[in-house]
Amino acid sequence: MALAGFKLEWDAHEYEHKERSSDWFWASGIIAFALAIVSVIFGNIIFGILVLLSTFSLSLYINRPPENTHITVTEQGIIKDRLHYPYSTLASFWIDEEHPHKKIILKSQKIFMPFIIIPLGEDVDTSRLRRTLARYMDEEFHSLPLVERVLEFLGF
Repeated sequence: MALAGFKLEWDAHEYEHKERSSDWFWASGIIAFALAIVSVIFGNIIFGILVLLSTFSLSLYINRPPENTHITVTEQGIIKDRLHYPYSTLASFWIDEEHPHKKIILKSQKIFMPFIIIPLGEDVDTSRLRRTLARYMDEEFHSLPLVERVLEFLGF
């Protein structure tokens, strides 16, 4: 039985901001340059150019501070800024409170977007959120996708 007209809302940073030193930029530049040279040696010039352009774009983007995102949980679904995730497209959820940057990991029924990660604010009542989401989908353990874990390990 769903509550009519309920709404949980919070603001959170879109990602965990990490300051990167000049050593990090030097290391990523050296690795990118080495990959580009190897690509050219193997005759794949376009991939080498792609690696260099991607690294340059990443270095411009990486140190920007995170923007605030507004999340709303309603009886229709979860809204992250202007993106709406109806419960009918979601299979299950997991609230990851062990991670330093708490988040909800939603398992989607879509093939090209299997997991949706929603950041939690510091003042969110996770027990109330868990009870609310459990009305609409199953609670099932989900770990961060491998790509997310690798990116966190590399400092992204």
